[in-house]
Amino acid sequence: MSAHQPGTRWVPEWTYKPGPDVALEAPAGLRRAQAMAKAAAAAGLAAAKPGMTEQQVELAVGASLEAQNAAGIWTITNVGLGENARICFPTHPPTALAAAEQDLLMIDVHPITQEGFWGDCTRCKVIGDNPLAAEALRDLEALHYEVLAQCRPGMPASELFGLSHQRLQAEGFVLLDLLANIGHSLTPGAAYLHNFIDAGNDTPMWGAWAVEPFAARGDIAVKVEDLVWFGRERCEVL
Repeated sequence: MSAHQPGTRWVPEWTYKPGPDVALEAPAGLRRAQAMAKAAAAAGLAAAKPGMTEQQVELAVGASLEAQNAAGIWTITNVGLGENARICFPTHPPTALAAAEQDLLMIDVHPITQEGFWGDCTRCKVIGDNPLAAEALRDLEALHYEVLAQCRPGMPASELFGLSHQRLQAEGFVLLDLLANIGHSLTPGAAYLHNFIDAGNDTPMWGAWAVEPFAARGDIAVKVEDLVWFGRERCEVL
Protein backbone atom coordinates (compact mmCIF):
# COMPACT_ATOMS: atom_id res chain seq x y z
CA MET A 1 0.00 0.00 0.00
CA SER A 2 1.27 3.50 -0.86
CA ALA A 3 2.38 5.76 1.98
CA HIS A 4 1.55 8.83 -0.13
CA GLN A 5 -0.46 11.50 1.69
CA PRO A 6 -3.31 13.23 -0.19
CA GLY A 7 -2.45 16.76 -1.25
CA THR A 8 1.32 16.19 -1.25
CA ARG A 9 3.78 15.65 -4.11
CA TRP A 10 4.40 12.21 -5.52
CA VAL A 11 8.07 11.49 -4.86
CA PRO A 12 9.69 8.21 -5.98
CA GLU A 13 11.08 6.16 -3.11
CA TRP A 14 14.25 5.43 -5.08
CA THR A 15 17.06 7.89 -4.44
CA TYR A 16 19.87 7.00 -6.79
CA LYS A 17 23.17 6.18 -5.11
CA PRO A 18 26.01 6.11 -7.62
CA GLY A 19 28.15 3.55 -5.85
CA PRO A 20 28.26 0.18 -4.11
CA ASP A 21 25.79 1.31 -1.42
CA VAL A 22 22.99 1.20 -4.01
CA ALA A 23 19.92 -0.78 -2.91
CA LEU A 24 20.11 -4.55 -2.99
CA GLU A 25 16.87 -4.84 -4.94
CA ALA A 26 15.14 -2.67 -7.51
CA PRO A 27 12.41 -0.48 -5.95
CA ALA A 28 8.83 -1.64 -6.36
CA GLY A 29 7.93 1.52 -8.27
CA LEU A 30 10.57 0.83 -10.90
CA ARG A 31 9.28 -2.72 -11.28
CA ARG A 32 5.78 -1.36 -11.85
CA ALA A 33 7.01 1.14 -14.41
CA GLN A 34 8.80 -1.53 -16.39
CA ALA A 35 5.88 -3.94 -16.19
CA MET A 36 3.73 -1.13 -17.57
CA ALA A 37 6.19 -0.52 -20.43
CA LYS A 38 6.33 -4.20 -21.34
CA ALA A 39 2.55 -4.57 -21.27
CA ALA A 40 2.05 -1.49 -23.47
CA ALA A 41 4.63 -2.71 -26.00
CA ALA A 42 2.94 -6.12 -26.07
CA ALA A 43 -0.45 -4.46 -26.67
CA GLY A 44 0.94 -2.58 -29.65
CA LEU A 45 2.45 -5.73 -31.12
CA ALA A 46 -0.78 -7.67 -30.60
CA ALA A 47 -2.81 -5.01 -32.41
CA ALA A 48 -0.53 -4.85 -35.45
CA LYS A 49 -1.64 -6.37 -38.74
CA PRO A 50 -1.15 -5.68 -42.46
CA GLY A 51 -2.60 -2.33 -43.43
CA MET A 52 -2.34 -0.85 -39.94
CA THR A 53 -0.36 2.39 -39.71
CA GLU A 54 2.36 3.36 -37.27
CA GLN A 55 0.02 5.99 -35.84
CA GLN A 56 -2.69 3.38 -35.24
CA VAL A 57 -0.19 1.17 -33.45
CA GLU A 58 0.78 4.16 -31.30
CA LEU A 59 -2.89 4.59 -30.34
CA ALA A 60 -3.03 0.94 -29.23
CA VAL A 61 0.03 1.50 -27.07
CA GLY A 62 -1.55 4.65 -25.64
CA ALA A 63 -4.77 2.81 -24.83
CA SER A 64 -2.77 0.29 -22.82
CA LEU A 65 -0.99 3.05 -20.92
CA GLU A 66 -4.32 4.69 -20.14
CA ALA A 67 -5.77 1.40 -18.93
CA GLN A 68 -2.75 1.01 -16.64
CA ASN A 69 -3.24 4.54 -15.24
CA ALA A 70 0.05 5.90 -16.54
CA ALA A 71 0.82 9.51 -15.61
CA GLY A 72 2.39 10.17 -19.00
CA ILE A 73 5.45 9.37 -21.11
CA TRP A 74 8.93 10.83 -20.76
CA THR A 75 9.68 10.80 -24.48
CA ILE A 76 7.68 9.84 -27.55
CA THR A 77 6.47 6.34 -28.30
CA ASN A 78 8.60 5.18 -31.22
CA VAL A 79 6.86 3.02 -33.81
CA GLY A 80 8.72 1.88 -36.92
CA LEU A 81 7.65 -0.18 -39.92
CA GLY A 82 9.77 -1.08 -42.93
CA GLU A 83 12.44 1.52 -43.56
CA ASN A 84 11.22 3.49 -40.55
CA ALA A 85 12.32 0.63 -38.32
CA ARG A 86 15.89 1.71 -39.07
CA ILE A 87 15.52 4.91 -37.04
CA CYS A 88 14.54 5.06 -33.37
CA PHE A 89 14.96 8.63 -32.16
CA PRO A 90 12.76 11.28 -30.46
CA THR A 91 12.72 13.36 -33.65
CA HIS A 92 11.02 10.57 -35.64
CA PRO A 93 7.40 10.17 -34.46
CA PRO A 94 4.98 7.53 -35.81
CA THR A 95 3.74 8.17 -39.36
CA ALA A 96 0.88 7.16 -41.64
CA LEU A 97 3.03 4.38 -43.14
CA ALA A 98 1.03 1.14 -43.16
CA ALA A 99 2.31 -2.35 -42.43
CA ALA A 100 2.96 -4.51 -45.47
CA GLU A 101 2.10 -8.20 -45.79
CA GLN A 102 5.73 -9.02 -44.96
CA ASP A 103 7.06 -6.46 -42.53
CA LEU A 104 8.79 -5.89 -39.21
CA LEU A 105 7.38 -3.64 -36.51
CA MET A 106 9.42 -1.96 -33.77
CA ILE A 107 7.85 -0.32 -30.69
CA ASP A 108 9.75 1.64 -28.00
CA VAL A 109 7.64 2.72 -25.00
CA HIS A 110 8.54 5.17 -22.21
CA PRO A 111 5.85 5.39 -19.51
CA ILE A 112 5.81 7.36 -16.28
CA THR A 113 3.87 5.94 -13.32
CA GLN A 114 1.72 8.00 -10.97
CA GLU A 115 4.56 7.68 -8.43
CA GLY A 116 7.05 9.25 -10.85
CA PHE A 117 8.99 6.19 -11.97
CA TRP A 118 10.12 5.80 -15.57
CA GLY A 119 10.02 2.62 -17.67
CA ASP A 120 11.63 1.85 -21.02
CA CYS A 121 10.99 -1.18 -23.24
CA THR A 122 11.44 -2.03 -26.91
CA ARG A 123 9.94 -5.03 -28.65
CA CYS A 124 9.68 -6.11 -32.29
CA LYS A 125 7.26 -8.32 -34.22
CA VAL A 126 7.46 -9.92 -37.64
CA ILE A 127 4.23 -9.35 -39.55
CA GLY A 128 3.37 -12.07 -42.03
CA ASP A 129 5.79 -14.64 -43.45
CA ASN A 130 9.29 -13.15 -43.40
CA PRO A 131 11.83 -15.85 -42.46
CA LEU A 132 14.89 -13.59 -42.71
CA ALA A 133 13.35 -11.01 -40.41
CA ALA A 134 12.25 -13.70 -37.96
CA GLU A 135 15.77 -15.15 -37.90
CA ALA A 136 17.37 -11.73 -37.37
CA LEU A 137 15.02 -10.98 -34.49
CA ARG A 138 15.64 -14.37 -32.84
CA ASP A 139 19.40 -13.94 -33.16
CA LEU A 140 19.39 -10.41 -31.74
CA GLU A 141 17.21 -11.39 -28.80
CA ALA A 142 19.39 -14.43 -28.07
CA LEU A 143 22.66 -12.49 -28.04
CA HIS A 144 21.03 -9.69 -26.02
CA TYR A 145 20.07 -12.03 -23.19
CA GLU A 146 23.43 -13.81 -23.37
CA VAL A 147 25.13 -10.47 -22.80
CA LEU A 148 22.73 -9.47 -20.01
CA ALA A 149 23.63 -12.68 -18.20
CA GLN A 150 27.20 -11.33 -18.01
CA CYS A 151 26.21 -8.09 -16.27
CA ARG A 152 27.77 -7.54 -12.85
CA PRO A 153 27.35 -4.73 -10.29
CA GLY A 154 29.60 -1.75 -10.91
CA MET A 155 30.99 -2.91 -14.25
CA PRO A 156 32.02 -0.05 -16.58
CA ALA A 157 29.45 0.90 -19.18
CA SER A 158 32.16 0.63 -21.84
CA GLU A 159 32.77 -3.02 -20.92
CA LEU A 160 29.11 -3.92 -21.39
CA PHE A 161 29.14 -2.10 -24.73
CA GLY A 162 32.19 -4.11 -25.80
CA LEU A 163 30.57 -7.41 -24.89
CA SER A 164 27.42 -6.56 -26.84
CA HIS A 165 29.19 -5.08 -29.84
CA GLN A 166 31.47 -8.08 -30.15
CA ARG A 167 28.46 -10.41 -30.24
CA LEU A 168 26.63 -8.18 -32.72
CA GLN A 169 29.58 -8.25 -35.11
CA ALA A 170 29.97 -12.01 -34.73
CA GLU A 171 26.32 -12.46 -35.78
CA GLY A 172 26.68 -10.16 -38.79
CA PHE A 173 24.89 -7.16 -37.31
CA VAL A 174 25.79 -3.49 -37.80
CA LEU A 175 24.93 -1.07 -34.99
CA LEU A 176 22.27 1.44 -36.09
CA ASP A 177 22.03 3.73 -33.06
CA LEU A 178 22.59 7.32 -34.16
CA LEU A 179 24.79 7.94 -31.10
CA ALA A 180 26.68 4.62 -31.37
CA ASN A 181 25.51 3.17 -28.05
CA ILE A 182 23.48 0.22 -26.77
CA GLY A 183 21.64 2.01 -23.96
CA HIS A 184 21.68 4.56 -21.18
CA SER A 185 21.23 5.16 -17.48
CA LEU A 186 17.72 5.70 -16.10
CA THR A 187 16.59 7.33 -12.86
CA PRO A 188 13.21 8.69 -11.71
CA GLY A 189 12.75 11.86 -13.70
CA ALA A 190 15.97 11.60 -15.71
CA ALA A 191 17.34 9.46 -18.49
CA TYR A 192 20.99 9.75 -19.58
CA LEU A 193 22.12 11.24 -16.24
CA HIS A 194 25.16 8.97 -16.35
CA ASN A 195 25.37 9.04 -20.12
CA PHE A 196 25.28 6.14 -22.53
CA ILE A 197 26.51 2.57 -22.76
CA ASP A 198 29.15 3.24 -25.37
CA ALA A 199 32.82 2.67 -26.04
CA GLY A 200 33.93 5.85 -24.28
CA ASN A 201 31.89 5.79 -21.07
CA ASP A 202 33.76 4.12 -18.21
CA THR A 203 31.14 5.05 -15.61
CA PRO A 204 30.49 2.20 -13.12
CA MET A 205 26.97 0.86 -13.60
CA TRP A 206 24.77 1.02 -10.50
CA GLY A 207 21.00 1.25 -10.29
CA ALA A 208 18.86 1.07 -13.44
CA TRP A 209 20.25 1.04 -16.96
CA ALA A 210 18.30 0.50 -20.18
CA VAL A 211 20.12 -1.92 -22.46
CA GLU A 212 18.88 -1.67 -26.05
CA PRO A 213 20.97 -3.06 -28.91
CA PHE A 214 19.60 -1.65 -32.18
CA ALA A 215 21.17 -3.20 -35.25
CA ALA A 216 20.68 -4.33 -38.83
CA ARG A 217 21.63 -7.43 -40.71
CA GLY A 218 21.33 -6.73 -44.39
CA ASP A 219 18.13 -4.77 -44.96
CA ILE A 220 16.52 -5.92 -41.71
CA ALA A 221 16.61 -3.68 -38.63
CA VAL A 222 15.78 -5.12 -35.22
CA LYS A 223 15.90 -3.88 -31.64
CA VAL A 224 15.22 -5.19 -28.16
CA GLU A 225 15.37 -3.32 -24.85
CA ASP A 226 15.18 -4.24 -21.19
CA LEU A 227 15.94 -2.53 -17.90
CA VAL A 228 18.70 -4.04 -15.77
CA TRP A 229 19.03 -3.30 -12.07
CA PHE A 230 22.70 -3.17 -11.08
CA GLY A 231 22.26 -3.81 -7.37
CA ARG A 232 24.74 -4.00 -4.56
CA GLU A 233 25.33 -7.74 -4.93
CA ARG A 234 23.71 -8.84 -8.18
CA CYS A 235 22.11 -7.73 -11.43
CA GLU A 236 18.52 -8.40 -12.39
CA VAL A 237 16.69 -8.00 -15.68
CA LEU A 238 13.39 -6.32 -14.82
